[in-house]
Parts: sequence; C-alpha cells; structure tokens
Amino acid sequence: MNDVIYLDYAATTPVDKDVFAASLPYYTDVFYNPSSGHALGQKANAAVERSRRQCAEAINADPDEIIFTSGGAESINMALCGAYGGLVVSAIEHDTALACAERLSKSGVEVVYVQPDRNGIITPDALSATITDRTKLVCIMTVNNIVGSIQPIKELAEIAHSKGALLFTDAVQAVNSLDIDVKDWGVDMLCVAGHKFYAPKGVGFLYVKRGVKLNPLIVGGNQEGGIRAGTHNTPAIVAMGEAIVKAKALRDKYTAHTKQVADEFIQNLDCGKIVLKQNKTDDIVSVMFSGKNGYIDGGRLAVALSVEGVCCSVGSACSAGSATPPQTLIAMGVEHAESCLRFSFGRNTTIEQARRAAQIVNAVVKRF
Repeated sequence: MNDVIYLDYAATTPVDKDVFAASLPYYTDVFYNPSSGHALGQKANAAVERSRRQCAEAINADPDEIIFTSGGAESINMALCGAYGGLVVSAIEHDTALACAERLSKSGVEVVYVQPDRNGIITPDALSATITDRTKLVCIMTVNNIVGSIQPIKELAEIAHSKGALLFTDAVQAVNSLDIDVKDWGVDMLCVAGHKFYAPKGVGFLYVKRGVKLNPLIVGGNQEGGIRAGTHNTPAIVAMGEAIVKAKALRDKYTAHTKQVADEFIQNLDCGKIVLKQNKTDDIVSVMFSGKNGYIDGGRLAVALSVEGVCCSVGSACSAGSATPPQTLIAMGVEHAESCLRFSFGRNTTIEQARRAAQIVNAVVKRF
C-alpha cells in the first residue's frame, strides 16, 4: 500500500512521531491513575495538568476552562445536550451536531436551523434573523468539514450575545489552519479532536468559558471538575498537548504547504468543477464530477479511485455509508451534490502526490 495516495486528512491524520514518543512513557513507566492521591498517581496527574495548560495556551484560554473528552462527538454532545434552552444550529454542521439537534427537538426543545449562503457561510444577517427570544445557545462550526468554508465566528458570537444567547463552535477542522483565540473570538464553548491534528484518536477537549454551566452527560466520578467522569486517558492526553503545541508552531508552514499542494492538484485536474474557491482553508477541496452521460455518482467514483490508488471521500467519515449527499452541499444549494468528492491534504502530502492524484482522477473520470 506504499504507492497509495492518501487524500483524506480531513477524516483523520497519522500520529506525529514526536507526539507518539512523548506519550509512550505513560503507557508503561508512568501508568498510574491520575486521580490517585498517592505520589505516583500525582506524577501522572502532573502530566495531565501540563497538557491542560498546553491546550489552554494554544487557544488563549485558562487551564480550568479545558475539559478533556474522548473527542469531537462527545464534546459536541456535551455542549449541546448539556446546555439548557432553545438552540439555533447551522444547517452545515457536522452530523453529530445535527443529530443532537434532532434529539433535542424530539424532547421538546425549540431548535431552529440557520441556512448558509451559496459560499457555505453563515452570515451575521442570517443568524440575526434566525435567533428568537427563546434561543439560549447558537451552534456554528469554525471550518466546515466538507468544503472548508471559514465562518466569521467573532461577528456571530457578538450577535448571539446581543440576543442573550451563548455561542458554541466546533473547531475540530480548524486547529491546523487557523489561529484560535477564544477570548478574541468571544466564544463561550469550543471543541477540538486530537486525531485531526496528528494526535491519537479517542481524545479531545471542550473549552467552556468560566461561568458557563453544563449538565454532565457522564456521571460517577469527580474528574474534570465533576463535568466528565471517568479515568483519564493519560497517554492520549499527553500526546494531544504535545500535538497542539506543534500544530500551532507549524501553522504558517502548514498553510503555505497545503496551498501549494491544493494548487498543484487543481491545476492538473482536467475534469470536474471546484465547489468552493474562496473564504476557505486550502487543505480541503470539494469537486463535482460529470461524464459523457451526465453527472457521476460520487460513491462509485470514490470506490473506483480507491482501486486505482487514490483515497478520498464523499463526505465525513462519520456519515460513511449514507445514501444521501453531505448535508452541507444540500444546504448550500449545490446541484448534483451526489456527484461531489472531498479531497483533503496534510503535512505528508507531496507535490508529486497531488499531481499524480489529479492525473489518476482524470483517467478514471474519462472512463466513466
């Protein structure tokens, strides 16, 4: 499989070798329970708290505002289902947030959806027109995971606050590309997932601004201030702290690299239509494909490309197997959304891989 070109970094990234090495002692030598009161347990706890400080510093938060979780899905559930009152949620959220919204609606909570413009942006005017006097929480992701559109979170937070509501943003897809500053943005809650920025799967955190109250989803212990019970996954938490520090240090290099890679891919692509070109991150490129007999089914095309050595996706990994196109494309009004594929790039994507992948796509689409 060494010749396979992986273009699905938006689904997950490999664990950085330095990050992995930093976590290893906490599997074997410092394996102790961080909640234990004895000296060895406190040695593990010191590592957890060091990571908490690293994560907080990376987003300009205070350490006591960081709650460690198992990743994006748990963090989103905690933020949405643990808050109280009416919810406004964007129609282009991750499937997890949309599923939470549906559950809340069925339980009697007022849920209102705010629609994006054709560029995948939730505009301040659209949000202002959607919030009601019963809205207590607004949920809008920072970077869309399908088309890469970057939302004006700071302006949206100001509007939410002017209407008496809190704002939660899913920043899972943003860590590599954007400078995250929760104080400048004015957000009340924000989540990330480690496996999107070269840390292991199964670890993430939820930033909760001091003073914001949440109803715990997992009870049974006093970990994380009583908000999230359960023994800490110390090795993964240590790895995430190291990974977010490295992601911040490499951010300028990363954005320059992914722009170069994306440009090479697009310039060598002789087929397809790019769904979104501006106001987005460069590490995600969504393309709509058509052939001689009309538009091509994205799912079939993705399988054909995989056989030829290019791994990409129809949408998010969490919605894999769904017969419907990504909700983001439908909400944006993209025609023939079922013909779209997402190509996403990372630190390890080379210029040659981008060029070769585009050539393979050209050949496979021509066969279709």
